[in-house]
Amino acid sequence: MAICLLSPAGLRAQETPKGNFEEVGLNFDLRHFGNSVRSSEASAAARGLVLADQRLTVGVDIAVNRDIGRNTLRLVANVGYDFYRRNTRLNRERIGIGAETGINVGPCLAEVAARVDRRQSDLDSIALVNLPDEDSVSNTETVQTYRVEGRCGYVYGLRPSLGYVHARGDNSNALRDISDYTSNRVFGGIAYDHPVIGKAKLTYEHEKLKFGNRVATPLAAYSGYQTDEVRLQLSRDIGTLLTADAMLAYTWLKPDNAAAQDFKGTTWRVGGTIKPGTRLQIRAFTERSIQPSLGAEALYSKQLMNEVRASYALSERLSASGGFSLRKRDYEGAQANFGPLLDEDKFRRIFAAMTLRTSRRLDLTLEGGHERRNATGTIFDYSGGYVGLRGRLKL
Repeated sequence: MAICLLSPAGLRAQETPKGNFEEVGLNFDLRHFGNSVRSSEASAAARGLVLADQRLTVGVDIAVNRDIGRNTLRLVANVGYDFYRRNTRLNRERIGIGAETGINVGPCLAEVAARVDRRQSDLDSIALVNLPDEDSVSNTETVQTYRVEGRCGYVYGLRPSLGYVHARGDNSNALRDISDYTSNRVFGGIAYDHPVIGKAKLTYEHEKLKFGNRVATPLAAYSGYQTDEVRLQLSRDIGTLLTADAMLAYTWLKPDNAAAQDFKGTTWRVGGTIKPGTRLQIRAFTERSIQPSLGAEALYSKQLMNEVRASYALSERLSASGGFSLRKRDYEGAQANFGPLLDEDKFRRIFAAMTLRTSRRLDLTLEGGHERRNATGTIFDYSGGYVGLRGRLKL
């Protein structure tokens, strides 16, 4: 997923296979970073940090699938800890837990899902360089999402649906909790599935998002917004060669305060996976989205993301992979109350890896890459490469 590719490397949930399944794995991830704090040298020095560092992440992952009659239960979780050799202030837990259940009653299905992620936040947003005793280095961010959806109908044909999503993001640092948010979204629509044509879903969605800690602060005028969105989702498998999926939406975003800028326009996500042979697989997507931020002093960000990655099986045990990603963000209503102004940035990343399956239980991956960020002001700019060795032992 895009979020996993852009986040600092570490423990990632394993993709859960279909059918009844249980698996537990032990993980390690040892990396050398040319720029471990993802910031400029000046920003790192002001925080008492150094750029070059090594990090060891160790943990355990769990994947569980259960089909209980017509009902299903899915669980994917990873729990680990980051240890830095030099920047020990960044040592932090890294947790990701996701669960989903589906309950069938006659022709109707109720789905309930939850996801919780917790980790050290990236140090590339707010730079509190003038407050060395209260800066944003020691900050653990937690993002929670809870979703329920009900739909009725049979496997093929029309199926109406109705759902609700609650999400929240929290920072542990008192100076960064000004960007904590809560969101409530309701949606309803109709889906159509056909064995030849593919899948389609049309929904109307309404969201209300609040930054609860911005009252009586310089960011009081950017205390929240609401969005209305008409969304069309499509997906289709074209034989075994190509799998394509697309989401196109028109979004109306209205800030709670007239001082902030509204947004009217299209958002999208278009992606596809092509398998031109038994060895090669290529995945690409492009996405434009509106997102809240747990770091920047802004109301919302407009993000444009493009990525391509490929993998090639050199043999039954050895495979190679690589790719690149480009991301551009514009922060609406950006201010500079707790650090320099950040109102836009561009992020580029290239990466490559070799994976060796030494046995049925142990996988080893050697990987490397390079990142570069250009943003408002040189203090937010950075570049740096990394090399690392990852391993997973299936118990």
